[in-house]
Amino acid sequence: MQDTRYRIQDTGYRIQDAGYRIQDAGYKIRDTGYRMRILLFLVICILYFVPVVCAMCHTLSVGHLTPARNSRTFLLITDLSSLGPVVNAVFYDDEGREVSVCHKLLPPNGKIQIDVENYLQSAGTIILESSSEQIAGEYWQINENGAMFMLPFQSPGEGGRYFVNCFRFSSCTSNLLVLSDPNGDGPEVQMEFYDRTGELIKIARKLLRPHGMLAFEVNEYAPWDVLGKVSIRSFRGDIVLHYRQLCGDKVVFAAPARLPARELFIDRFSTGNKITGSLVITDTSAEGPATEIQFLSDSGAELSEKLLPPNGVMLIDPGDYPEINSNVDNGIIHISSRTGIIADYWEKNLQAVYYTPAVDAIGRDLFISHFSPFDETRNLLSLLSVGRKSAKVSIQFYCNDGRELGTKELSLEPYKRVDEMVDGYFGGTRLGTIIVRGANASLVVTSHIFDIESGRRLGRAQARVIR
Repeated sequence: MQDTRYRIQDTGYRIQDAGYRIQDAGYKIRDTGYRMRILLFLVICILYFVPVVCAMCHTLSVGHLTPARNSRTFLLITDLSSLGPVVNAVFYDDEGREVSVCHKLLPPNGKIQIDVENYLQSAGTIILESSSEQIAGEYWQINENGAMFMLPFQSPGEGGRYFVNCFRFSSCTSNLLVLSDPNGDGPEVQMEFYDRTGELIKIARKLLRPHGMLAFEVNEYAPWDVLGKVSIRSFRGDIVLHYRQLCGDKVVFAAPARLPARELFIDRFSTGNKITGSLVITDTSAEGPATEIQFLSDSGAELSEKLLPPNGVMLIDPGDYPEINSNVDNGIIHISSRTGIIADYWEKNLQAVYYTPAVDAIGRDLFISHFSPFDETRNLLSLLSVGRKSAKVSIQFYCNDGRELGTKELSLEPYKRVDEMVDGYFGGTRLGTIIVRGANASLVVTSHIFDIESGRRLGRAQARVIR
């Protein structure tokens, strides 16, 4: 009996010891959980506060000029990857000195806004860096009178040679070329100035400081009523550049230098009611190609064929064509050539001067920002299909925090523009993203910001391809 009692007691000790071991294992598991939480917290802190360092760091850039009094500039940065990457915004002054760095974590499919004046009080270069290629940057400026423009951030090295139309209205006073170095290489830039007949009138070279910025007056190289185009290329490094036109201290428009194309579209033009229009087409091939211009309106189409002088510029006022109705409202211009051209359209009425760049149609997935800066503004999304058949498109609306707000399906007939007021989809939210998807479609998509009371167009933005 005593031996049995000892065995039972020994078994109890073993069970008790097993319990202690289980309890100890529980403490270890709990301690491991705490450690994992701490590690996860540290990883999040590192991602948020430490600059992006990656094997493949994608870079976007834009040049910045100090805005006029009571104007403001800011950046919109959009995630198109659905992953929510970390983005570094690096600000340099015009001498190439780093002024400040801003680290942001983008919401998946979301958008953030950064006020430039909080980080850069002088002219300079702004660079976005991210491990994701599917981010997009936009540079916005709003003038005191509410008029605004948008410049897309550019990828360095998108093209070896750029072209700029240097036409301007006589009422404007300044044409500026803005050059910046996104990679810190300190490249040399060569600019070739041509008059409207295509004759080379001057060659100028500039040396950019690493990460520096240069802005210079184009009219210093040739009279404004003689100058046609500028051809720009860089050596020993990439550049990004854009062109600005100023009337007084207000920026009438700003546009990035573009690569040539053989087929271009202006998605709206008007005539009559004291409207002055100037369509400017420039040869970039030095061949002097024959160019077809088709003006489309509700009353029909007018086709014109013009011969461009080699390296030259052609100016056309749509109102000069007697076959075009004297009061065209929101017509379309189709331009085609067998070699590369660039084109722009300026329109002046009693209220303001409007600028529309000619763009080539794109058929892949597109995105465009929804931006409503004031309570009294509204956004109009304009979709134009330039294919031969009707096109079905799907439109998705996302809030700035990345939430999907709704979708809409549309059927677009060839050369029949569809305008859609989109503020209702965003429910009062000022920032958002619009994705337009169309299988095998050729589209021109723009967004127009209007003042409700006056009906005045304050600004526009062009849809871009999702990489």
